[in-house]
Amino acid sequence: MFTHLRRPLGRLAALAVVLATVGACSSGASPSAAENSPAAPSMAPSAAASPAASAAADSVKIALDLANKATAGQSAQYQGTSGKTIGFVAAQLSNDGFRAEYVGFLQGAIQANMSVITLDAENDATKQLNMVQDLITRKVDAIVLTPVDSAADSAAVVAANNANIPVVELDRSTKGGQVVGVVTSDDVAIGKTGADLLAQAASQANIPVANLQVFDLMGDQSTSAGVSRYDGFSQEAKTLGLNVVAGTDAKWDTAKGNAAVLDAFQAHPDINAIYMASGCAYYPGVASALTSLNKLVKIGQPGHVIVIASDGCPADVQAVRDGFADGDAAHQILVMGQKAAEYAVDAINHQPVSQPKLQLPPDPITPANVNDPTHWANVVAVGS
Repeated sequence: MFTHLRRPLGRLAALAVVLATVGACSSGASPSAAENSPAAPSMAPSAAASPAASAAADSVKIALDLANKATAGQSAQYQGTSGKTIGFVAAQLSNDGFRAEYVGFLQGAIQANMSVITLDAENDATKQLNMVQDLITRKVDAIVLTPVDSAADSAAVVAANNANIPVVELDRSTKGGQVVGVVTSDDVAIGKTGADLLAQAASQANIPVANLQVFDLMGDQSTSAGVSRYDGFSQEAKTLGLNVVAGTDAKWDTAKGNAAVLDAFQAHPDINAIYMASGCAYYPGVASALTSLNKLVKIGQPGHVIVIASDGCPADVQAVRDGFADGDAAHQILVMGQKAAEYAVDAINHQPVSQPKLQLPPDPITPANVNDPTHWANVVAVGS
């Protein structure tokens, strides 16, 4: 559900501190949900970093190097000491969100002394199936998979089942096959939170809910996340009385999202609010479309179009900080990756996972708390 936004992640020491912190947190509501947090402190590491933070920083560097290699089609392997290997098959490591999930995963795998083979499907379900079959041939001990397509990738899970290799699904789920655990965001709650943030922004702008003309930029309805976010948003929109005048499934594609916004305004020129199921996938295209329509206007200024995103990627969070977007229903991405590693290790050790279907709640981002340093976009910075 993330976009094609790219480039290696920065602020490694700061991310290491956060990873060390969130690893000890429960899967409850993120502390960053507090509405009134102070400005973000400096991201510079302290002079005396703790051993845990230093170790985490090393794992982050390793993760980023392996992600770059996998994205380039090169061999990307980490050698642990346990004698066990996890195959990690990403949907698309060239984007910020999936990279951040991988960072959390690899930290957990390194802590468990697991070897890791990292593969990048580049958003191609057929390529992903072939990669899983390759891992089966290589007799890995477990597979962690982020499905490109919830239906098509069911065959990959079934193939692993037939080889008696446990599978953990991260971020998305398949429709078929048996998995030992699924670690996702609560995508229904993310959609619901998007509607709530939209209503909140309208209230702060003194716009009656009845006067909203909302465009819903939907996620790919062939993916579990796209369907769940649509359900959560549309149901809450009805409850709140939001007037959704149009909606388009833009397939998590930036260019398609851009075109959808332009088409929506042509058909409904009075649109004054946009909800996007993925800021990672859609915000750059939405911002471009609003700019071409002379409608990219800051909060509080005449003509401002309310913009609510999901995911919490760097571009859309920066837009909240700059005043062009009103909120974001973000993931707890780093925790998701860590939990996927934990589940894979448990499966390898023949231990039951703690919660086979773990859904982490959203981390709401608003102008009031956008600088909270626990938002993943604030510590996983896009490189220059």
